[in-house]
Amino acid sequence: MSEQELREDLAAAFRMLDRHGMSDLTNGSVVARLPGADWYLTHPHGKHFHEICASDFVAVNMDGTPVNPGDVVNLAVTRPAKAIFAARPEVNAVIHAHGQGIMGVAALTCGLLPLCEAAMPFYEDIGYIRGDFYFDDDYIDEIAEKLGPHRALIYRHHAFAVVGTTVAEAFYFAFQLNVACEVQLKVMACGSEFVNIPSPEEARAHRDAFFADGWVADGSMEWPGLRRQLDAEGSNYKS
Repeated sequence: MSEQELREDLAAAFRMLDRHGMSDLTNGSVVARLPGADWYLTHPHGKHFHEICASDFVAVNMDGTPVNPGDVVNLAVTRPAKAIFAARPEVNAVIHAHGQGIMGVAALTCGLLPLCEAAMPFYEDIGYIRGDFYFDDDYIDEIAEKLGPHRALIYRHHAFAVVGTTVAEAFYFAFQLNVACEVQLKVMACGSEFVNIPSPEEARAHRDAFFADGWVADGSMEWPGLRRQLDAEGSNYKS
């Protein structure tokens, strides 16, 4: 993958997050690095998700400082990214966004329940952390700790983060997590006495089906079609 291809994937991810209800005006982020690179790309704070283009991204060193000292970056984006990349060498993309379904579940003591197919990839593979908007050093360390080996992290009363080896994988799990949370809220609205929660054995079997027998759910099948959808609309995200 070239840097331009990565930039286009990043811009497409912002556009798709907006399309699927996971943008929040100018808040949230997608950051990504080329595998093995000692820098990553972030967007300039203040742009809306629907207008971000490939040329907008700026390069940031792994210590969180801009490669070009004249660039201004959002520390609430670069500081968590720095901690996650340091803790997870296999991770190349991080999405932090504010999908309303996930924000709803973030306020529930039960967290995410295995109530639908979209929830199953996260069964026993999701972390939780208290909400905090200041991203000081202690909190940054806690983000990396609570994310641990998981693919997703829910910030209580705040938002979520998902990670992937590619932008496509990170978006795939952001989409699945938001669907899972929206379905859960609808199910729970029917009343707790009607909620049928599968056994741990059933939930694990559903989860393992996403990552077994030669099939791995990583967004690689879905991502080209999402990009074609943007291309068909004459989107300028590649510019």
